[in-house]
Amino acid sequence: LVQGSLDEWEECGGEIERGELIEGEDERLFRTNHDDDDGASAKYTCWRKYDGDSVVADMERVLTVVENNKNGSAADAIVVDARSSGRFFGTEPEPRPGLRGGHMPGAVNVPFFTLLDPNDMTKFRPMEEVRDIFVEAGIAPLLSEEGGGVPRKVICSCGSGVTAAALAVGLEECGLRTKEDISIYDGSWIDWGGDDDTPIVTTD
Repeated sequence: LVQGSLDEWEECGGEIERGELIEGEDERLFRTNHDDDDGASAKYTCWRKYDGDSVVADMERVLTVVENNKNGSAADAIVVDARSSGRFFGTEPEPRPGLRGGHMPGAVNVPFFTLLDPNDMTKFRPMEEVRDIFVEAGIAPLLSEEGGGVPRKVICSCGSGVTAAALAVGLEECGLRTKEDISIYDGSWIDWGGDDDTPIVTTD
């Protein structure tokens, strides 16, 4: 994740690759199928087998965290959602037709843009401010190497697995968690909100 804009990258001498994507050379792990034009939810599809990489969480992993939280079990992770508060609480429509509104039970909300410098939205706020935003939202500092009763793992989610990366970087850079503690739910709300069987709430 690069702070600043593409223009700034070019101004600093960064190289730019241009051209059309060649069929058969697409290495994206996840894609969304928008072929159906009937107003239904976009369908999330894993085009390559999920290999269990700890930096990427799948729905099964997130469901386990949600169920543990709901049952009062000692959860080893917390989900943080980068979408706007309106989308998080279901008071604003999702930009993708057919997706349900709301959030995963037990998730906390840190809209990704709140981490950005209001005078330059291509860059983060000072890391002290970023840390305070996470803590206020419910990402508590670890009390010991083992966590001290605080979930060590953080799963970052958003609408489609993109802006969740800003949360992941912010969490590491502000010192609340190490990169080993952080994963991104790449399917994010396209995956979760597009599945009729996943639990969704619209309140805290």
